[in-house]
Amino acid sequence: MLKNYLKVAFRNIVRQKFYSFINVAGLALGLGCCLLIMLWVMDELSFDRFHANAEMIYRIEQDQFYSERTFHVTVTPYPMAQGGKEEIPEIQYAAPLAETGTLLCRYGEKAFFEKDVLAVPPDFLAMFSFPLIRGEKEKLLRQPHSLVITREIAEKYFGKEDPLGKIITVNNRFDFTVEGVLENIPKNSSIQFDMITPYDFLKDLEFQGLDSWGSNSIFTFVQLHEKADVEAVNEKITDLRFRRVEKLYEDDPEGLERFQKRRKTAFMLMPLKDIHLFSYFGYTRSMGKILYVYVFSIIALFVLLIACINFMNLSTARSAKRAKEVGLRKVVGAVKRQLIGQFYGESILLAFIGLVFALIWVTLVLPEFSSFAEKDFSETSLFQGKFVIGMLVVTLFTGLISGSYPALFLSAVRPVQVLKGKMTAGAKGSLFRKILVVLQFTLSIMLIIGTIVIYNQVNYMRSKELGYDKDYLLYIPLRGDTREKFDLLKQELLKDPKVLQVSGTGHTPSNIGSNTSGFDWPGKDPNYSILVSVNAVGYDYPETMKIELAEGRSFSPQFTSDTANAFMVNEEMVRIMGMESAVNQRLTYGDTDGIIIGVLKNYHFQPVNRKIEPLAIYINPRRLNFMVMRLQAGNIPAAIDYVKSTWQKVIPGYPFDYEFVDQDIDQMYKGWADMGRLLNAFAILAILIASLGLFGLASFTAEQRTKEIGVRKVLGASVTNLVFLTAREFAKWVLVANLIAWPIAYYVMRNWLEGFDYRIDLSWWIFISSGILALIIALVTVSYQSVKAALANPVNALKYE
Repeated sequence: MLKNYLKVAFRNIVRQKFYSFINVAGLALGLGCCLLIMLWVMDELSFDRFHANAEMIYRIEQDQFYSERTFHVTVTPYPMAQGGKEEIPEIQYAAPLAETGTLLCRYGEKAFFEKDVLAVPPDFLAMFSFPLIRGEKEKLLRQPHSLVITREIAEKYFGKEDPLGKIITVNNRFDFTVEGVLENIPKNSSIQFDMITPYDFLKDLEFQGLDSWGSNSIFTFVQLHEKADVEAVNEKITDLRFRRVEKLYEDDPEGLERFQKRRKTAFMLMPLKDIHLFSYFGYTRSMGKILYVYVFSIIALFVLLIACINFMNLSTARSAKRAKEVGLRKVVGAVKRQLIGQFYGESILLAFIGLVFALIWVTLVLPEFSSFAEKDFSETSLFQGKFVIGMLVVTLFTGLISGSYPALFLSAVRPVQVLKGKMTAGAKGSLFRKILVVLQFTLSIMLIIGTIVIYNQVNYMRSKELGYDKDYLLYIPLRGDTREKFDLLKQELLKDPKVLQVSGTGHTPSNIGSNTSGFDWPGKDPNYSILVSVNAVGYDYPETMKIELAEGRSFSPQFTSDTANAFMVNEEMVRIMGMESAVNQRLTYGDTDGIIIGVLKNYHFQPVNRKIEPLAIYINPRRLNFMVMRLQAGNIPAAIDYVKSTWQKVIPGYPFDYEFVDQDIDQMYKGWADMGRLLNAFAILAILIASLGLFGLASFTAEQRTKEIGVRKVLGASVTNLVFLTAREFAKWVLVANLIAWPIAYYVMRNWLEGFDYRIDLSWWIFISSGILALIIALVTVSYQSVKAALANPVNALKYE
């Protein structure tokens, strides 16, 4: 029986080459899209799950409560790990992860800046399962100035030499001994590094606040004992930090009273395996990267469903041609179950043929897709156990969905009606086909609208006026003792007209990440709490950035008090303070009782998708981490060469390194831009698959109406009239699809845009243009068959009548 069914299936495929090609092509494109997305989704879901203790490892996070707003923070005070391990028995291991900042590393004649360096305690290697390929795990990170590096770093510095025992000099001051080599960190790890040093190295780097419970600076991970109550640990961590901060107010009863009245900061444990997908930071609770997983999973389902609809549409349209076969099989004893099995078998066979072609085109585009998605996919990725199982399940599912309606519809026909010639693809089947076409184009139009909205939003963020001029603006990291020569370097750089302005900043110009609730001013409600972003800058910072002043003056070396107690704030800070003019108003920050000397117009010092928050800047040469400068427009390469030669003359011990601010800004929106490009590609494929099905359906319709068209031509109908007659029917379906897609797409994209504080409007033209585009594609698709049928000689259609 099975052999017979397969033989019949192959005969039908060969006999109906045109329709079989459309079905296989549609399924191949749909399955290919689904496989690429499934490969990406499976990689995203695999993050951090390779650690043996992943189920018991957590990151400590917190919710800070300010007036009417909650600010989520993923970092903790420096002493949190040690305090938690000492006082909370459920914690087995605790490890703070501190980024050391970029270090200058030398071995012989080789010198490189290393950006991905962590300072951690020995507990780090006990908690996490990063494979060790050289060294003794129990002895690592226990000696001062010991170093653990990855295999890539070992090859970079030592080539084929044995790295163990080798000395790497850091920042021209510290000699580190390599004691261990780890395998390269997998890309599906949320913790990325090239080197790890002992945690105490932070003292050598003169990190501030290592014993302070009042600030939040580093990631803290803990591993709990089995069966530990996570909620109970959350409460204990919250109470631990509250008690430690209380001690800071021992000599300040009023401050203690205010602190105790404030809502207690709530600490919670974030599971390690959820960090990559669900982590977020700031006032707005975003879905994190899990949003990408949801979006692309839905897109995969959409595209696959469109391909399945093609199969169902063409199968039901041609049902009358196979009805006699079904009738004869029933007459000779076939039961409904066997017929259903036959049609399901055919659809599954076609699905697996489509899978073969899908694998071929996926293999061809995989290198480009891997580069685009920043993944390490290769041909072997397509044949890993879990992926192969998923691929077979998806293909089987596709075959079952595609063959469901044809199998159930054709297996239910009555032999008497069929053999008397009364079986046709009637109104019921026609209605079902129309519904499927409407569904296809509804999904396609939604993808088109989503593509346009995402593109416009990303373009809006990239082109939005920032409040400063990002062009020709670059910054140079200040490392080690380079701050000591800041003034000399600035003087030398300004001697050439190619450098227009030079200043300094504690944070990169496009992303000030430090904030505090420690500001106070006259008239402030003692119970009012607000986070204020804060940044140390150098003289001429507003001028270098081209930030306009709303009132007052900028910092100037002519006023010696500017280095001690002067602040500049933005307009949002003035609004928060409730003042019409803030110049000459007192502003207290920590131990500094200062004066506001100027007000900056609001500018975006964080990504544009975030609301402009209150900001205060002050002069502090010791906290400058970057030199920022504006170059003269024109010959930028020559300007960079001049800056480099000047740097090497003034600071020869450190390699020259720089970044452009506009490139940083582009990088901020790369994720959304990539999402938009992927959505665009999948929308095109969805339209292509839907058009394939529409082309096949138009061919079938023209075939069915051959005699009608012949009669109309004999009676005087023009080619234009006949083309319009055929195209009108399909145009109605697309218009109905628009009416369904528009409100759904509006609801979905409006909710997506609400995640941005600055966003585009959902203009009517987006929906109209999407509808017109879909209509044009549909009309172009069916026009070929319509014109072909209209130009046919009516004699050929009517000569047997």
